[in-house]
Amino acid sequence: MRSTLALCALLAALSGCSTASLPYKPEFPPSGRTISADYLVLADRLRVEIDTGGYRLENAQIVMADRSVRPQTIEHPPAGSGSSTGIGIGVGGASIGSRGGVGVGTGVGVNIPMGGDTRVQGNTVLYFALDQVGAAPWRLSVKVAETDLTMIVLPPR
Repeated sequence: MRSTLALCALLAALSGCSTASLPYKPEFPPSGRTISADYLVLADRLRVEIDTGGYRLENAQIVMADRSVRPQTIEHPPAGSGSSTGIGIGVGGASIGSRGGVGVGTGVGVNIPMGGDTRVQGNTVLYFALDQVGAAPWRLSVKVAETDLTMIVLPPR
């Protein structure tokens, strides 16, 4: 009985992790995508983390009444695996010994990815100069691969 209860508690905890996202959502979410963001004010920079739902971030900027500010630094997550098509080319050779069927082989393989990869593994992190973006609230304009432009408001804390 205790093991069943412990297993149920573990499953509930793990299922909560799989749907977790960052606290700030777009004003008008793009259809079929979950995008969210969070921020941290550092000494002289604004650190913004964006959960793109596993898709590559194509553009991001903080939009103000008179101008927009692009990030100083972008930390991209690694590309997703298995989402691109590849062509394999192999070169090999073999030799047979003089007294029977002993074989020795060598080879070289090459994989060439085809097409663009729009999937990523993890969140994207942006750094803005705090003296350029001013104080919160910030309006973060985000463009994710295969979606429309969307806006996320990052309110003061």
